[in-house]
Amino acid sequence: MTNFTTVLWDLDGTIINSSPGVFDSFRKTFSKLGLPTLSDDELIPFMGPPLTDSFRSLGLDEEAVQECLRVYRDFYLNHGGALNAKVYPGVIEAIESSRAAGKFNSLATSKAEVGTRLVGEHFDFLKYFDVLGTASNDEKRNTKAKVISYALDELQKINADLSRVILIGDRIHDVEGAREHGIEVCLVKWGFGNEAEWNQADHLVSDSQELKLLLGV
Repeated sequence: MTNFTTVLWDLDGTIINSSPGVFDSFRKTFSKLGLPTLSDDELIPFMGPPLTDSFRSLGLDEEAVQECLRVYRDFYLNHGGALNAKVYPGVIEAIESSRAAGKFNSLATSKAEVGTRLVGEHFDFLKYFDVLGTASNDEKRNTKAKVISYALDELQKINADLSRVILIGDRIHDVEGAREHGIEVCLVKWGFGNEAEWNQADHLVSDSQELKLLLGV
């Protein structure tokens, strides 16, 4: 049995498959602003990084990036995009088991707080977390490293045991963010990562049962 004391959880690609609503919101944004549409394969790299980084990758100037962000969030938050998602099998049960085993649990997601709360309340999983480590609504705290830093600060305030922390995620951004803080990282194979990304992780799991075994719950 492993002795992780605190577990940080990514959201998109780890707890929920948000791609249907995310992809639809991106396409509606591109259509409204007269930008070329992208295929599912072309949109997969947009799953994980901050929204502003994804829009900048299209070669847009900062004014256009901010306009894309505004339009995207309107579609995503106000027109059903956020709730067009599914929970991955067994993951919420793994979080619940982690909590029941006495571990501290926090979200560590680059999704803004407003979207995180919308999704979390809909799927009823916020109650399992001691801290909601999210990106800020103003995008000033949006990288994985900044989100982890915020989550760890908030966990310290409640005297969480941070002697052995692990981040559960699905993309290379999770690995990079964890490395900046010197914490272990496990990637899940059901998300949006690929083998090259998986090879950078300390741990790799294929399903929720393997995840529970890793966490010792």
